[in-house]
Amino acid sequence: MRTEQKDEVTVVVTDGNLNENEWVEISFTLSKTGYYKLVIKQKAMQGYSRNNLFINGDSYGEIESRLSPGQIGDMDIMTLKLGKGIHSIQFGKDWGGIDIQSITLIPSEAPAKLKPSFTLTNPSASKECKALMNYFKKIYGKKIITGQHTAYARGPELDYIEKITGKLPALRGFDLLSYSLHTETENPTEDKIVEINENKGSIEEAIEWGAKHRGLVTFCWHWYAPLGGKDKAFYTEHTDFDLEQALISGTKEYEALLADMDEIAEQLKRLQAKNIPVLWRPLHEADGKWFWWGAKGPEVYKKLYVWMYDHFTNDHHLNNLIWVWNAPDAEWYPGDEYVDIASVDIYVPDGNYGPLKLAFEQAVNLVQYKKPVTLSENGPIPDPDKLIESETSWLWYMPWYGDFVTGGKSTTDKQLKKIYSHSYCVTLDALSNIEKED
Repeated sequence: MRTEQKDEVTVVVTDGNLNENEWVEISFTLSKTGYYKLVIKQKAMQGYSRNNLFINGDSYGEIESRLSPGQIGDMDIMTLKLGKGIHSIQFGKDWGGIDIQSITLIPSEAPAKLKPSFTLTNPSASKECKALMNYFKKIYGKKIITGQHTAYARGPELDYIEKITGKLPALRGFDLLSYSLHTETENPTEDKIVEINENKGSIEEAIEWGAKHRGLVTFCWHWYAPLGGKDKAFYTEHTDFDLEQALISGTKEYEALLADMDEIAEQLKRLQAKNIPVLWRPLHEADGKWFWWGAKGPEVYKKLYVWMYDHFTNDHHLNNLIWVWNAPDAEWYPGDEYVDIASVDIYVPDGNYGPLKLAFEQAVNLVQYKKPVTLSENGPIPDPDKLIESETSWLWYMPWYGDFVTGGKSTTDKQLKKIYSHSYCVTLDALSNIEKED
């Protein structure tokens, strides 16, 4: 379906059923460049839904609706900066579908400049962590840190990036999945076995990256369930591990979970001994519930998150951690005192280099502008010019490993070259002397 209406002040376009057409495109013409608040009137079809928003073909993120079936309501989506001329808004069905009744673009004032806090929640944080946060404060909204996740210790993605661009990312992502105490599981697939074996040595690689190359380090942890399970037992469907029981002192679940945390703490201390700050992103994507640490819902998850924070910070004295929270839903937020950086994982169609502005705004609003926001997992890398134009201030980006960077499918080699040569993007060779940051 395609409809069009022109208006110098407000544009209203009616009708649009994603369940029937799966794609709705609306064109409109603006008489002047400016900021516009996008409001959508929609009718819920199946209750909760999540559908993709594109502006001029660029991905902006997902619109979430929590209305009851049949309920009609207005949603203030975001404030957009749009130029004079013809534009289009596209809606793509993801999950649930919605019936779009109308859209309205209302001239608006420019949003206030972001001024999040870069003060660390741990008062005993290392001088290296403080210097890194001060560096982030200096560049936030002015540049973006280039990143790349490397699930395998050898990091073949870095070789590919350097071959194509002649440069390396400033930030390298690692995983602690092979450091869980119960990686031996029932019915292991070949993929699982390879993944575990290739991940071994990640701590040593992270130390070399941070100490020798002076690169930035981030870790996630695909945590194999503390009492085992099947195949990749970090997935909810592959384990019957009961997190509620694990929060009760004295249970076997509690003892197993604590032992795993202690093991990971010891590994992270190896980086602390080398004065390497770690952007620590634990218990990621809990709100999706596909990992066991999110399966019991937000309240149980938050208790685990706070326990881990307290145990690592106060018992193990891990002062080299910058805590990156990664479950962008208000119900799952553990509190300002446990979060240094808020993050979003989002994947869009191959070759779409949109700024993901809606996802950014949703995260910023969730933390009430108090925390910097980063793109902790992604497929295609947002185009730096589109980030600048849309005023989308991700702190860093982090493509997933393997085909998400190699082969030129998710992000083409041409686009990769553009990104790594762009003045907005901080690559490894362009990192400032962070240790000297005040």
